[in-house]
Amino acid sequence: MCGIFGLITKRNDIPVATIIREGLQRLEYRGYDSAGIALVNNGKIELRKEAGRIDDINKNGLFDSMQGTFGVGHTRWATHGAPVAKNSHPHMDGNGKVAVVHNGIIENFQQLRKELSDRGHVFTSDTDSEVFPHLISEFLDQGKDLKEAVMETIKRCEGAYGIVVCHADTPDYMIVARKESPLTIGITPGETTYCASDIPAFLPLTKTAYILEDDEIAVLYAGEVEIFDVLTGKKRERSPTEVPWSIDAAAKVMNGREYKWFMHKELHEVPRTLKEQVNAPLEDIDAFARAIMEADHVYITAAGTSYYASLAGKFQINKFCGTFIEAILCSEFIDQLPTLPHKTCVIAVSQSGETADTIEAIRYAKEKYGATICSLVNVVGSSITRYSDHIIITTAGPEVAVASQKTYCAQVTALTVVALRIAELRCDMDMKEIAKYKEALQKTADIIESILNNEDKIQEIARIFAKEQNIFFLGRGLSLSAACEGALKIKEISYNHAEAYSAGEAKHGPIALVEYGFSVVFVGPPDETYDRLIGNVMEMKSRGGKILAVVADFDTKITELADYTLRVPIENSKYAIAMSAVPFAFPLQLMAYFAADYNEFDPDKPRNLAKSVTVK
Repeated sequence: MCGIFGLITKRNDIPVATIIREGLQRLEYRGYDSAGIALVNNGKIELRKEAGRIDDINKNGLFDSMQGTFGVGHTRWATHGAPVAKNSHPHMDGNGKVAVVHNGIIENFQQLRKELSDRGHVFTSDTDSEVFPHLISEFLDQGKDLKEAVMETIKRCEGAYGIVVCHADTPDYMIVARKESPLTIGITPGETTYCASDIPAFLPLTKTAYILEDDEIAVLYAGEVEIFDVLTGKKRERSPTEVPWSIDAAAKVMNGREYKWFMHKELHEVPRTLKEQVNAPLEDIDAFARAIMEADHVYITAAGTSYYASLAGKFQINKFCGTFIEAILCSEFIDQLPTLPHKTCVIAVSQSGETADTIEAIRYAKEKYGATICSLVNVVGSSITRYSDHIIITTAGPEVAVASQKTYCAQVTALTVVALRIAELRCDMDMKEIAKYKEALQKTADIIESILNNEDKIQEIARIFAKEQNIFFLGRGLSLSAACEGALKIKEISYNHAEAYSAGEAKHGPIALVEYGFSVVFVGPPDETYDRLIGNVMEMKSRGGKILAVVADFDTKITELADYTLRVPIENSKYAIAMSAVPFAFPLQLMAYFAADYNEFDPDKPRNLAKSVTVK
């Protein structure tokens, strides 16, 4: 979850510390509670770190005034040890020669720490990460060079890591390595090499990148990279890739308009995202679809927003293909499935591709039971893709705001495309009918555009509900996914207590809380659940509930019962209605954004949350 950014360069005319600080700030969406930078300068390492936000830490130039020719910075989200300065990264060895930053968790750190302490090492933090510099220092004392020392160290460490190592006495290179924790390398050939936990950190500086794989170590020279296999020590040849994102994708600017928050800008990128997603490469869609068709048992697993997108995707595949898919939270996957049957397919859904629980679930399914893994992720080369047999890369592009919205919309759309493709391949639905559903799916981008053009109406509604302490979000069938997404978003960024339920279940307990003025949001598309949902609206209305309903433009019945409506401009056809999962969720994402802004919260960096949850 933490942010890493470092560089080594031949240039002597650039402010290295400032560039590292700015790179870390481009990773603030990952969530953090402290930050630090280590720079190598004339055979010494200068280390500065504090708890808090970078702007506050650096307000008097604490970071920017540092001097050095290369180094690394880190933003930490606390796992082992409180969010205080001593636990911040980078960490040093006892000699002050080795500086290390680390993302991930070392599972055997207690044993390693005890062994090191028994040999005289003195630890200054409560973290698992501090074992790295001390172990590296021991191997250096045994006569190994820095690369060898790092390789031997990571062989001793069990768990996940993305690390960067700087040594005061090796001014020509620095070391990076990864296992189950993201690490990317950017390069301006012959001049500067960057390392980061995510591409946006170096995107304004270079679009040429290497994606480091698990069990790989790289030696970073200024403008040059060498990659090695950790286990064998053999060099690996790899060509760099060009990042397809524009530099503006990492800024709050789109089409010449500057947005107050990344989240608002990224909501406005959803139409483009959907247009590109429905036209994803057919080869990838086919491989994904055929793997599902060939399986006897299919599970879909994810966490958070991706799990709610999975609920919509599972519904669409069940509906159009007759294939039953069971959705399981990735953190519960192993516990709920102590065994997996033969011919199982697991669909993994993740924004970052680095979600620790999702990785654990698919590794368990693949390595222990030989399951086929189909992954839907937003990051090329991420960890989940390496454990997958078939991959669809979503078209959301960089997403800086922690509370994913572009990705949710892209994931639901991608899974719907897969559902329609399975229907085509099975030939059990009239092709003309499928074509009409596909046409309706294509039009969802225009529907979202229309909603955005009238977002001031959603802003007005958001102000009415922004101060509500408790809100229920209710839906049925496909719209339950939208209800869950709406509740999660307003909970994450506006800090309203919100809970989502199946509308039919609300009478089995939650309704006990409903009294005059209690806010209830209904997601009410005119589908097969509509008439039953009307009954649920009446149940809440009769108890004094303040009703907000998300309905189609042509709706009348629920509109008459609701106090407020968010109207979705879909056509009155079974095709448009069936393809309306994203259009009915999107107004709730927008409402959450406007509520957070009205409440003067930062919607891009909600408290206690991080973009990539790399701890279990």
